[in-house]
Amino acid sequence: MSTRPNILFLMADQHSVRSMGDHPDTPVETPHLMQLAAEGVRFDAAYCQNPLCVPSRSILHTGKYGRTTGIYDNQHILPANGPTLARSLSDGGYRTALIGKSHFNGEQFQGFQQRPYGDLYGQAHQPDPRRHANESGLGDILADAGPSGIPLPMTQTEICVAEATKWLQGYVARPDAPFFLAVHFDKPHFPINPPPALYDRFAGQIALPDHDPDWLDRAPAFVQTAANASGTAGHRGDAEVNLRALAAYYGCVEWIDDAVGRLLQVLDYLDLSRDTLVVYCSDHGEMAAQRGLWQKTLFYEDSARVPLIIRWPGQAQAGLRSDQPAGLIDLFPTLCAAAGVTPPDDIEGIDLSPALSGQDLPKRDLFCESVVLKQPDHAGCMMRRDRWKYALYLDGSEELYDLSADPDEWTDLSGDPATSALRDELRQTVRDFWQPDSFRARYDATPRMPHEKHFYPYSNQYLTGDGRVFDARP
Repeated sequence: MSTRPNILFLMADQHSVRSMGDHPDTPVETPHLMQLAAEGVRFDAAYCQNPLCVPSRSILHTGKYGRTTGIYDNQHILPANGPTLARSLSDGGYRTALIGKSHFNGEQFQGFQQRPYGDLYGQAHQPDPRRHANESGLGDILADAGPSGIPLPMTQTEICVAEATKWLQGYVARPDAPFFLAVHFDKPHFPINPPPALYDRFAGQIALPDHDPDWLDRAPAFVQTAANASGTAGHRGDAEVNLRALAAYYGCVEWIDDAVGRLLQVLDYLDLSRDTLVVYCSDHGEMAAQRGLWQKTLFYEDSARVPLIIRWPGQAQAGLRSDQPAGLIDLFPTLCAAAGVTPPDDIEGIDLSPALSGQDLPKRDLFCESVVLKQPDHAGCMMRRDRWKYALYLDGSEELYDLSADPDEWTDLSGDPATSALRDELRQTVRDFWQPDSFRARYDATPRMPHEKHFYPYSNQYLTGDGRVFDARP
């Protein structure tokens, strides 16, 4: 057996850092994620590099920013046969598999050797036939939130647990190489439909977060446009609908926590935990009624910051919490370093391994880009440097926040004379990185799918051992 670690990569979809069990503002309980953090390292300043599904996942898998790949939209295509994390680990002798949502457009493996279940054709997010769905199958994001009517064993969450368990059982029968098993859940992303018992835990028991109802009128045009394009603007201010959606969202988070706990139990039972590095993260966050908004694409902490936990027995310091900025872009070089695999020379993330033992990471600025869905005239780039977060938008508007003094980002300092020198420096740094004058050319040059995967009738597919693909209904 190799001494290189197995890797179990667990990714949720749209999990807000505010919905973690130890956050003071949430009623959610996540005991399994808390236990994972107690046994590993938790990164409290971890960010996605684009708060939208396809761009964020492409950055994670390539280790390159969107400004390099040109992938900014959910219809943009990641080129086939390029360097990816899975391909590097496969070439380095790992057995690799992806179960669940990839949100790859075009080629569906991207270096993974196996994809027994997931969004080969569909969008991974299961429309609930017992709730009202629109033409994309995803329904009214908020109004259709509530308890699921899908039999529990047929839900994507449960199938991911079952398929991952089966895959691990097969692995222990022939442990001839270390494994990289990625399990990508579709929740708590909409449709926001948890099992009825988990919805009932919160229904009628929670309150909406407070906010200034007029703040959006003062926000940059990018923020206003993104809020209106979120698919939820029609329910802004409707307390009943928002409360139902928030109860359902919390239920979905607890569902994912339970699924993670069961997979960790499988690792224990199969005697794999000691030799397995476990990662938990989300592709981006979710506003979840903060500021009266839902969805993502914004640079506020609820949207752009993500949970990130790494447990590596014997290597990661148990219980350590790191406040050093980290990105999903860093997972490619970090996992390659753990696996003893040389990553491509041109990746743009850094190896987080030193932080796993409490050491300092190299000083650097961490960036995050965003485009309002299907509206490339509205785009922006954010950077995190120490305690400062700065955002620049295509129209020249900007935001600056001191996260140490203002963690909820209500006081924009970009117009404060006391911060003008800092603001000017950060603005130039973002311009040098993002190159806003050439943004639209990069966006338009990237190949696109003619339709989003949401429009395929069924959310997920099975791939059998003899190469047949069939739809998993619903």
